Amino acid sequence: MASILRAFERGAEELTATEVSRRTGLPASTCHRIMRSLAEEGVLEIGEGHRYHVGLWLWEVAAHAPRSGGVQQAALPFMQDLMDITGHPVHLAVREGSQAVFIERMSHWRARNSRPYIGSHYPLHLTSVGLMLLAHAPVETQEDYLSGRLEQRTPLTVTSPQELRRMLASIRSRGFAVSDRQVVMDAISVAAPIRDTHGQVIAALSVNTPLGSLKEQTMAHAVQTTALAITRSMALNVQMNR
Repeated sequence: MASILRAFERGAEELTATEVSRRTGLPASTCHRIMRSLAEEGVLEIGEGHRYHVGLWLWEVAAHAPRSGGVQQAALPFMQDLMDITGHPVHLAVREGSQAVFIERMSHWRARNSRPYIGSHYPLHLTSVGLMLLAHAPVETQEDYLSGRLEQRTPLTVTSPQELRRMLASIRSRGFAVSDRQVVMDAISVAAPIRDTHGQVIAALSVNTPLGSLKEQTMAHAVQTTALAITRSMALNVQMNR
């Protein structure tokens, strides 16, 4: 069962039993039987075309994970304010290996950009939150990541290790990250870091905007201010619980 659930970690939002079979090496009949059982339990859900996606029950359980649950709960009211101020979707992500995992999302129901969903995984160099998390990862982690295959989603996706190193240095210096049409050609996002009480970056917050809507400095200031407020709120909670 674990290998089937891990098939959804690789950036896939919906998979058929046949696709899971190819990813796991398990027989298609076995995948179909287990996935059907998981759907009956609410762990997976079945969409159109017999395509499966992670169910809400699993995300409710995952929300209690110590590494994501604390920052998620602390961030929610601030994310609401940021969404109301900017009018654009707001995302919260943490790093899991070489992926940025989106653990919370807020948007107005009329928002044009519907992705990424909660639970989406993206390679770190593609999104603004991923770039922020990579910029503050250990040097060994950065070099290992940059030495691997760097996926290209659009003609503007930066895949040069040298250029990415320059971008990461700039992100650390400026305090915010921008993903300019790195994932899709009609969206730009800006992200800022959320830190723990030791000053370590544990999550990243972003605002996603349609192409042509981003005023970089203004949006960066708004995201940085919100991320700092979340950081301070978390530190205050730690002090109060001592």
